Amino acid sequence: MRYGMRTVGARPQGRHRRRENCALLLLLACGLCLATSGAAGADPVPMTFDVAQARRQATSPVLGASGADLAAAEAQADAAARLHRPTVALDAQWLHYQKTFDLSLLGALDQVETVAGQLLPGIVSDLPGVPGEVLDAIEARLRQTLPEFFAALPDTVRIRGSQTTFRPVVSAVMPLYTGGAIAAGREAAAANVGLVRAVREQTRDLEDVQLVQQYFGVVLARQAVRIAADTRDGFELHLRNAQLMEREGVLSTAQRLQVQVARDTALRQYDRAQLEYDTASRALARSLDEAAGVAPESPLFVDRTPLPPLEGFIAQAEDGHPLVEQAAARRRLAGAGVELARSRYRPQVFAFGTYNLDRDSALPIEPDWAVGIALRYELLSTLDRRSTLSAANARASAADHDQTAARDTVADLVTRTYNVVELARRNFITLDSSIAAAQENLRVQDLGFREGEAPASALVDARNLLGSARLQRAAAAYEYVLSLASLLAASGRYDTFARYQRSSEPVTTP
Repeated sequence: MRYGMRTVGARPQGRHRRRENCALLLLLACGLCLATSGAAGADPVPMTFDVAQARRQATSPVLGASGADLAAAEAQADAAARLHRPTVALDAQWLHYQKTFDLSLLGALDQVETVAGQLLPGIVSDLPGVPGEVLDAIEARLRQTLPEFFAALPDTVRIRGSQTTFRPVVSAVMPLYTGGAIAAGREAAAANVGLVRAVREQTRDLEDVQLVQQYFGVVLARQAVRIAADTRDGFELHLRNAQLMEREGVLSTAQRLQVQVARDTALRQYDRAQLEYDTASRALARSLDEAAGVAPESPLFVDRTPLPPLEGFIAQAEDGHPLVEQAAARRRLAGAGVELARSRYRPQVFAFGTYNLDRDSALPIEPDWAVGIALRYELLSTLDRRSTLSAANARASAADHDQTAARDTVADLVTRTYNVVELARRNFITLDSSIAAAQENLRVQDLGFREGEAPASALVDARNLLGSARLQRAAAAYEYVLSLASLLAASGRYDTFARYQRSSEPVTTP
């Protein structure tokens, strides 16, 4: 009994704790929901497509990166444009040095001895008041002593000096002829600018087309929600009529269940459309860096008139498509590589000059200033110049083939997108009559169902056919807009997208 009483007494305490924990979790969940609803409660920002495009170009990190790459390439090209200018440098050295010189005196002593022998008679004869015999004796004695005196002198003299000095020297080197290396470097830098600019243009086109996909994808998803809501509401009405007819004994339970199953399917399709719209809206808001969300104001559109001839789009694309421009820039790069490889076979000529700013502290072997011209020709190198030139020619040949392939690729792309635009336009036009027929069919089937002359399956099919036709019409308009943007971007005419948008028929939910 004691054990049982303790057990019974312990259970209410455990339940009490669990209730406190549940209450605490409930409060936290409510607070989180309130905070989330407050953060998400801001109304989406209404935005036309033109405003969204300007916002995308200003905030896109991809475009920002491509812009920085282009600025770097242009700076490199500007640096390469100055390769022909002289290089001027100031060299400043502080050093302590010691220098030893060994000077040979053999030739100098022989010359001095000869000169002394020649001058000795005149020197002795000039002595005043000395008898001639004494002068002759003095001269004879000096001539006898002179060789001994020079023989006693050393043959060489070693001079050693040390000094601490500061050496400021200005030097300049200017290329006069480099065998075409400087011209090849400039051409390579300019071609690299063209390549990076073409890549940036391609990136811009992709960003524009992606924005069209996201922006008008939200518009399409919003129309899909409306169509799904209309279909759901229609089946709700059909189900109420079926339930009334079942109670009156006019409709069987099986047919009423058939309508109810169709209504439940419409509910699920509506939920799916809502989720897809939410996903598309969030993706657009992230791409435009708008935390509150974006409410597109520009509708889908279709121009019922056919496009201009295909040949005009292809001709313009072959001249200005980023892929073609990239291939042309790579061909220029390859050509610059060929010229650089050829320059290795040619000599290089430079003009140079140097000026010592502190002549008093200059080393004995250093000039005060010097100018000159130097020629350099490479006789033997660790890099095989013939193989290098062959590789450069092969790359140039590959670039030629790539350029041709790029034109073919662009022509195929333009042709494919052109046909998609035309197909979407035709589908949109034919769907007008399909929607009208589906609406009339639904009216007839609904009237027959309520009068007991048409089965429930015919009514369900009629309602679904109308919703499908409406959705296909909106999808055809979206396909037209997206393929038109792709076509204009591929042919270098994307700047005319706004003109097509203004002159075309807006497409709303029928």
